[in-house]
Amino acid sequence: MLYRADLIAGGGPQDWEVPPQTDLMLTADEHTQNNLLSDASVAVQLLAACPDALLLVDERRNIQYANRAAVQISGYDYDEVVGLSLKELVPPEERRWLAETAQEADQLAKVSCVCGKLQHRDGTVVPVEVSVSKLESGQGAIYMVVARETAERVQLTEEALHAEHMRALGEIASGVAHDFRNVLAAILGRSQLLLMKVADPQMREALQAIEKAALDGGETVKRIMRYGSPEPSGEEFVPVDLNELLKEVIESTRYRWFHEPQVEGRRIELEARLTPVPLTEGSPSELRQFFTNLIMNACDAMPDGGRLAISTQSGPTTITVTIADTGEGMAPEVQERIFDAFFTTKGGSSLGLGLALGKQSVSRHGGQITVGSSVGEGTIFTITLPRIVQDLEDASSESPAVSATDHAAQILVVEDEPVLRDLLRESVVTMGHDVRVASRTEEALQLINIQHYDVVITDLGMPDIPGSKVAQAAKQASGETHVILLTGWDNPLSPTQSTYVDQILIKPASVADLSAAIEAGLAA
Repeated sequence: MLYRADLIAGGGPQDWEVPPQTDLMLTADEHTQNNLLSDASVAVQLLAACPDALLLVDERRNIQYANRAAVQISGYDYDEVVGLSLKELVPPEERRWLAETAQEADQLAKVSCVCGKLQHRDGTVVPVEVSVSKLESGQGAIYMVVARETAERVQLTEEALHAEHMRALGEIASGVAHDFRNVLAAILGRSQLLLMKVADPQMREALQAIEKAALDGGETVKRIMRYGSPEPSGEEFVPVDLNELLKEVIESTRYRWFHEPQVEGRRIELEARLTPVPLTEGSPSELRQFFTNLIMNACDAMPDGGRLAISTQSGPTTITVTIADTGEGMAPEVQERIFDAFFTTKGGSSLGLGLALGKQSVSRHGGQITVGSSVGEGTIFTITLPRIVQDLEDASSESPAVSATDHAAQILVVEDEPVLRDLLRESVVTMGHDVRVASRTEEALQLINIQHYDVVITDLGMPDIPGSKVAQAAKQASGETHVILLTGWDNPLSPTQSTYVDQILIKPASVADLSAAIEAGLAA
């Protein structure tokens, strides 16, 4: 039976044959079904309105009909797609599945849920899920091809995989952060104890640099741990002089923009135009790490040398920092992804977290970051931060003095790491207190049963029994004992365990923080 109808898929009048054996299953009422089939325009409109791409293909695999969705997915006009070979809509490297699916349809009459790819006229590849049905008619076989885009499904799958990847990475990062914080705690504590004893200006300057690096390392660990978390960090911002901070960053990165290029026979010329600007409010360590990363990236982008320009400028409500290089530049598709986590152009030498963390940090400071770049013409990053009016308070890197107390308290230190145990013991002795140390939880529990302690300082991650058991035993022995928990973990305790702990110090804790915690416990 041959019908003629106006196809709303985009073409003009078209002859269309309804195969006699085709059972549309429109209704259980045979009379109504026959009436519907007698009206070809209704059948055609049903096909045209189908949200999935629908093609009718003859035995030579030429397209005889395409509905609206198929025309859209192909990128051709209706008159162009009709008569086109089906393989023209499939990428060359994907045509094998088309041949296999067609062969299987010949044998089984119907093939469902085959994953493949179609190709838009502009070359864009579209992942699809295909079903093919073979329909017999008086003029030969007709194949009905139904293709459903799976981009959304693929995106959901990728998002699920990304979430799982982030969860696994978070677990790994937590373990690494714990160990790294122990290392930083030893470096920070020793440098601060030495600062209390050393008077030589050059030695003090070197120790202050070590102290600052350890503190910045601790802040970096915090930022990695909270990446992707919607919860605020709770960190208090302080007034920051961006010019002074940038001078520190320029000096600390000198080996990258001056010494290394000099050794390699190239030259990077650095120009700093730091005009007077008001203060901003923020985390010095976060901003220092962010600007350091930008300078490092700029140096990497100039393998043959070049020019690096750093400038500051004040506006009515903001401060603008620009960092520009004359390096290799970036293609548009790279610029679109540079702030994505784990995206990197450096291969295995980078995790691809620097700019992602940096953008999050700038946002947390109430600022914005933009990038402009062209291949072969360099890159410029523009960072705007809000300004404040107040004067800069003394931000000396001198370590707060830890004065000895008139009353020597009885303090128990529980720590399995020898370097940290000795550091804690020496710190507490410097404060003028009597101290006992335990390297294992069992030893600590025995000491608690023998005598009363005013303060118990315990590490959480003990090798035999968790430090939370020490806290519980100390509180049960005497409710007046002040318990300080040292840990490299974030949110380490359950609500029940928290009832036995008075204070938590996250490593690396400074000597001043430890002293303040002890004094607060004794004054309670």
